[in-house]
Amino acid sequence: MLCLLALVACAPLARAQVYHCIGAHGEPVFSGQPCGTPAPPPGQSAVAPEKNFVVCAASPRELKQSVAKSFATQDVNRLAGLILWRDMDQVSAQAALRSLAAWLKQPLVGIAIAYATGPPYADTGPAPVVGSSVAGLVPQRPTGFEVSTGGADGGTRDFGVIEFGGCWWLTF
Repeated sequence: MLCLLALVACAPLARAQVYHCIGAHGEPVFSGQPCGTPAPPPGQSAVAPEKNFVVCAASPRELKQSVAKSFATQDVNRLAGLILWRDMDQVSAQAALRSLAAWLKQPLVGIAIAYATGPPYADTGPAPVVGSSVAGLVPQRPTGFEVSTGGADGGTRDFGVIEFGGCWWLTF
């Protein structure tokens, strides 16, 4: 509910109608499509054809691509739809959205995926692996993204990454 209020309060930032819906797994979904659009099959993303708007990232790599597309289009609503908005009041959500809208105007330099062990990884190949006594080597699960921007206000923002309801989400 707070997300919806935050998006309504930040309507001047929006360029198109944004619908706040509840996904098949109870997750918040922000879309350019009205609520009730059929859910995607498991493991696939829902995409609104006219906007190519990903509603649910099925993998960390897909989440990373959606963050990059948010920068390419400077679309704060797209980015907001990739965030799992938990434990945030309306004032904090509004401030976060204003900050993100300004941040998206910076040129994207890179997105590195962080893992529990080792330095952030540029994700140019398979995920790093760790040993497991049962299954041998298994890919590590990402713990966050480090998003770097350039320009006068350039820097790095860290986000957590979590799998929830079959989707991958950014967290603050």
